[in-house]
Amino acid sequence: MAGSPLLRGVSFKLERGDRMTLSGRNGSGKTTLLRMLAGQASIDGGDLSIEKGARVTLHDQRPPRERELSVRDYVMAGAGDMAALEQELGALEQQMGERPDDGALLNRYSRAQDRFEHAGGWDWRRRALEPLHGLGFRDEQLDRRLDTFSGGELTRASLARALAGAPDLLLLDEPTNHLDIDSLEWLEKYLSELDAAVVLVAHDRWFLEAVGTSVLELEAGKARFFSGPWHAWRK
Repeated sequence: MAGSPLLRGVSFKLERGDRMTLSGRNGSGKTTLLRMLAGQASIDGGDLSIEKGARVTLHDQRPPRERELSVRDYVMAGAGDMAALEQELGALEQQMGERPDDGALLNRYSRAQDRFEHAGGWDWRRRALEPLHGLGFRDEQLDRRLDTFSGGELTRASLARALAGAPDLLLLDEPTNHLDIDSLEWLEKYLSELDAAVVLVAHDRWFLEAVGTSVLELEAGKARFFSGPWHAWRK
């Protein structure tokens, strides 16, 4: 950054179900690393390999840009892949009705259906809105425009949008900001049960202890990996 190396000698591997927390001083590169994984910051050297077709979602502290949308539409837009898959399945079903003996078409439909079911299936709309309720939004608020909410509420809406898309790799930068106790407990449970890999940065040590399965410590541009919860790394 600005001509100086920020990260060098950082290595780790994530599998589905891993929840890796990042530890390091301010300025050590935690947020930059998240943005690299999300493809929003360039990598000057080394290799980044993500499974083909994996959905990657980043939640950070930047507020939503689309202030004219309702909070419902804003969050549902985070599940755009699901809407596209549903449309693809509908189009393929129509084509199969016209060409029932087309084996290649049947294979395309089977692969699309597998992806769709893995990401939540036909219940995806309800599941996409579940994070909004879990993070404290009421039904009567869902059709209000974003520009009628406070900054803290917008941060929670941004987090709900990141969760709505059923990502395979979820990147969270300070997700506990502006959460009350009920929302925090809901988020802990949600992440612990999530069928995805998670990388997160937070200042709430209790949250890190409850959610994390490993720690990547960043110091002086290098990383050390610790398997196990937050208290094992502290020890």
